[in-house]
Amino acid sequence: MDCRNINDSAMYDYFEKLIYEDTFSQRGWKKEEDSAPYGLTDQQVRTIHGSKKLLYGERDADRQICLLQAMQKFLHEYIGIEGLEELLMNNYGTIENGIFFEHDSLGRAANIREHSKHQLKNAYLGSVFLLEFGYLEHMAQVVCQEQSPVTGYLAAQARKAVESREDVPCKLEEWIYKIVLLSALFHDIGYPLEYHLRAAREIADYPPRLKLLTPAVKTEFSEIKVYLLESQLFQQVEHEEIQEKYRRNNHGVLSALSLLMHFYYGGRIYSMSGEKRCLIEMSALAIYHHTDRFSEAERMVYLQDPISYMVRLCDDLQEWERFKLLISDKHNYLLCDECGKILGEKNGEYTCPGCKQKYRKVTQIINRKVNYICLCDGLEIGKDGSGLRIRFQFHLMKQIEILLDDYTAVIKSEKDILKIEKMIKDQGLTPEMKLDWFVSNNPLYLIERMIDTSGKGGEVEAWIQGQKGTGKGRSLKAFYRDFLSRRDKGVFGGKLETNTLKYEGPVQEYVKEYYGEIYCLYCFLFEEEEESSRRL
Repeated sequence: MDCRNINDSAMYDYFEKLIYEDTFSQRGWKKEEDSAPYGLTDQQVRTIHGSKKLLYGERDADRQICLLQAMQKFLHEYIGIEGLEELLMNNYGTIENGIFFEHDSLGRAANIREHSKHQLKNAYLGSVFLLEFGYLEHMAQVVCQEQSPVTGYLAAQARKAVESREDVPCKLEEWIYKIVLLSALFHDIGYPLEYHLRAAREIADYPPRLKLLTPAVKTEFSEIKVYLLESQLFQQVEHEEIQEKYRRNNHGVLSALSLLMHFYYGGRIYSMSGEKRCLIEMSALAIYHHTDRFSEAERMVYLQDPISYMVRLCDDLQEWERFKLLISDKHNYLLCDECGKILGEKNGEYTCPGCKQKYRKVTQIINRKVNYICLCDGLEIGKDGSGLRIRFQFHLMKQIEILLDDYTAVIKSEKDILKIEKMIKDQGLTPEMKLDWFVSNNPLYLIERMIDTSGKGGEVEAWIQGQKGTGKGRSLKAFYRDFLSRRDKGVFGGKLETNTLKYEGPVQEYVKEYYGEIYCLYCFLFEEEEESSRRL
């Protein structure tokens, strides 16, 4: 199976090649001849780069700036809608840095994952699906079938834009690509507003606000409705449903309304060409639908609205390198090179449980640690017969490590993927999609998986014997003997265990005892892969 690896590094390279090599002109897509001058100002570079560098580091912040410049080029030269860049180049990152550290009144972390860079990742995944795996052509065919008011509207607009009906599919392909990318790039622009409204609820209970701040934080829905009655969102969706989402401060409706009001307020939408207005209208509709909730018997239907479906699918699949931040007292795990044990820490003193060597922490400034929690390194997408197989690359060693902090973390990942699996089943997607993943909160299953996927299962015992006569060799031999004695006895429950009362404690004790040996085994099994990761 030919595969494409989907990750952040690949995203930067992909868009640089796609946009700067004029790929769209080669497809015959219209290029804006009279687009106004554009480019990031020095002030924009300083503020955006500064906020990004804080959490992503300087190297990734540099690449994000380059990607934003490429996206600005795409917006100006191939979309040509004045004002869109204001929604892309702004202080989102500064606001998001505050969102990452949000906690409730009981001190519990909000566990909010990234959203700003996440929008770029969705655009990347959508572009790969559309341009490299045939979905663009199939989505155009689906729209031409006009099986719903949404596809009927889009097909009718395309017919108006071309001289011959034979040109409609090609025009639809161009529009669908642009709408998917616009929807992805702006589908979470309402998230800072949702965060602001959460903060406003807390401020409302803060006595000093009296007589200084007005409680009317949000525009009345009736006022927004007056502006947007002619929009496709209000034409295609029941007003009561939009209003209820707005009442709940749902970021999907906040994002969609923000995009529409950006162009309806002041009347800019009415001076646009039919094509440009269609791009905005359909993007807002897809953005609105990306947070739709469904009962057990319902789901989004691809054949009725393929664009909203693809935007939602990319959003749900975007699991890779999408972290959340947790603040805790957790210290770094330090490995003793002599015996392969993890150093234990108590009151700033580190002691090796194997060779009893001691180390002392001498820094006097007290600190707590910010932990970046993310278990999925990337996606692997490739053709599998007549279909497509998407494999989630959940890091096996990270799944071992997270057991000490959150025994149930992977259960949510499993549930989320099962929802996607339900979403793609029997939808008429061409090519058909299949998902592949492995998550577990059972360390024995994870160790077994490491050995199986490495292809070095037959070499493990010889490698351990090669450490003979050293402290590390004795530790590894004791660990592996214990692993073999436990692995078929169900001592930690099933592959994905929900009985925390019975198994969480024993699992955490096992990982604490053997983490160093498990890590040494992992490095042996995947030494080339780990060395490559360190170089990156």
